[in-house]
Amino acid sequence: MNPAEAPWREAVAAMIGTSSVDLEDVRREPLDYDAFLAHRDVHRLRGAAVTGTGRRPWSLIEKVTEGPATASPYLLDNGRREHAAYTSGLLEDLAPSLVAPRLYGSQVKADGRITLWLEEIRDEAPRPLEGGSLLAISRDLGAMAGRWLDRVPSHPWLFTGWIDRHAQPEAMEAGLATLERARTPSSLSWTGRVGEAQELIRAQPRVRTILEALPQTLCHHDAVGANTLRSGGRSVLIDWESVGPGPVGADLASLLFASVRRGDASAHVVRSLVEDAFDAYVEGLRSEDAEADVAAARRGCEAAICLRWKLAANVAETALEGRPARRGSAPEESPEQALEELTQLVGILLDAARRVL
Repeated sequence: MNPAEAPWREAVAAMIGTSSVDLEDVRREPLDYDAFLAHRDVHRLRGAAVTGTGRRPWSLIEKVTEGPATASPYLLDNGRREHAAYTSGLLEDLAPSLVAPRLYGSQVKADGRITLWLEEIRDEAPRPLEGGSLLAISRDLGAMAGRWLDRVPSHPWLFTGWIDRHAQPEAMEAGLATLERARTPSSLSWTGRVGEAQELIRAQPRVRTILEALPQTLCHHDAVGANTLRSGGRSVLIDWESVGPGPVGADLASLLFASVRRGDASAHVVRSLVEDAFDAYVEGLRSEDAEADVAAARRGCEAAICLRWKLAANVAETALEGRPARRGSAPEESPEQALEELTQLVGILLDAARRVL
């Protein structure tokens, strides 16, 4: 493409703070990005900008969601929501130490194709996440929860289906059947707790009632380690496709539980610092709302963990069928290591259920 006609030319101008810019040496590089579904592309754009004051390097992240002719309704809904979140200004003042990447430009084409040109963030956190990073992110998530506690915006595009997305009611019958098979002697190391996992599935309506009765705040709803960066002493959350109302404590569950499930953190690290992480979350929460209910935050976090019952069924099925276990963000991990991490996480899940139910 001719750089003079590039649709991201105005985004580069906005990034460097000028009204006119010429582009040179433009490169477009695909990123290794967990897009979850097809018809989503993420690239790094970089090059040199020539203005009246000189030549300077630049880089942007380009995120593209295809239109309804190719993209699934699920993916398109997510892309539209993230575009609305950015262009509405909602993400401009989330909390003192938690931010979203800056939006430098966007485009919605006639065929529904959505493009965002975003600030590139250089992540300073080690991967998988270590204790210091997890505690800092926990505190910043708490601050965001406190900033928006009981004052969630009323935008109609905010995501409200997060409970069903995690609880997967359509999969419960199959999950119960898998766990029933695991009651017989097998290689499953936690056979003695299979009944607890089954009861957790049956108790999902009660988990929903608990979560919906708690104080509500603005949640990212996918604050897993892969979407949570550290830069310049702040936490930066990317992928705002599921932003919406949720109970205080819910984002902490994503960080601590879902990060282990994906491979962004170790179950052993999380188990050793879960109380410190909760204390950090409360510190951030009360820095923005001194009267915030600490007990509600703990209940929200643990009940949100309880929504993830499907982990138990998946781990049981993996063991019963002799398939290699895998965590997506830890491709070099052996199947034995992955299964041990996920088994530890099942223990965290069932321990949370004992306290909540």
